[in-house]
Amino acid sequence: MSISETGRPDIARALDHLAATMTPPPGADPIQAMRDGVDRYGDVEPRAPLLDVDVNPADADGVRAEWLLAGDARPDHRLVYLHGGGWVAGGLYSHRSICAHLARRSRCAVLSVDYRLAPEHPFPAGLDDSLAAIRWAARNGPDGPGAAQHLALAGDSAGGNLAAAACVRLIAAGEPLPDRLALLCAALDVAPPKSVAAGDGNVDAAGVAMMMSLYAPGAESLERVELSPVNATTDTLRRFPPTLIQASGAEYLLGDAQRFMARLTEARGRAVLSIWPDLPHVWHAFTSLLPEAPAALDEVADFLGGRS
Repeated sequence: MSISETGRPDIARALDHLAATMTPPPGADPIQAMRDGVDRYGDVEPRAPLLDVDVNPADADGVRAEWLLAGDARPDHRLVYLHGGGWVAGGLYSHRSICAHLARRSRCAVLSVDYRLAPEHPFPAGLDDSLAAIRWAARNGPDGPGAAQHLALAGDSAGGNLAAAACVRLIAAGEPLPDRLALLCAALDVAPPKSVAAGDGNVDAAGVAMMMSLYAPGAESLERVELSPVNATTDTLRRFPPTLIQASGAEYLLGDAQRFMARLTEARGRAVLSIWPDLPHVWHAFTSLLPEAPAALDEVADFLGGRS
């Protein structure tokens, strides 16, 4: 059964919304159209204002970012969030609702990172910015300088790719790692696929290949570990922080999640694979439409906050 055959009106509405927002109009600049679409990815209805979470701009060692704080936030418990958007789209606005939900549930101070985007800033700019923000958040909180007592890292789609690649780099450099890691519908193997999977109509093999042509146009091989973290060595994966991997059972990137889980298991790493059936890629954004969106974010927040 395909995702469009579930018979659920809410899923059908989400798919119709994605088809409308993620399809460039005739004559439009495709990159700008994608950026506009990602900014409205989960906004089937007009977005409600945030009334219970404070949003404060931050400069994370030269990287634009913002802190999101719920009323009971613990400033020394921090969560760095890397947004998705195919390495070319997304930012602070697009993922503010997701980060706000994580801030409420986890009680962490959430640092949302506005890393540089391709094609203006190709690989490794986004990864460099992500690492700078992670290192900065370990030393600085929303109240100023001070070491984190608990530091978590999460990202969706391309942001999940950056989060995993950042851990690979930190391990190679012998630097401290986040205490926990969550990968939401992450792109973890961007090399040409060895089999064809239809996916949910939103992300597919052709789309990943197009994004790679913009993000890493000069890469000699897309199998290099900083682009495809699934290819990390067993010794590197053994050192990964406890990791939660979420994916939709209907999406093209399900295979990435399964392969990464298999590699972590082989390396005797601590990991959980959580598959949610019949949902669109990064369904987490549809917090006001799909009941699985807040439920999945609760799972992420509980894991990152150390409650599971």
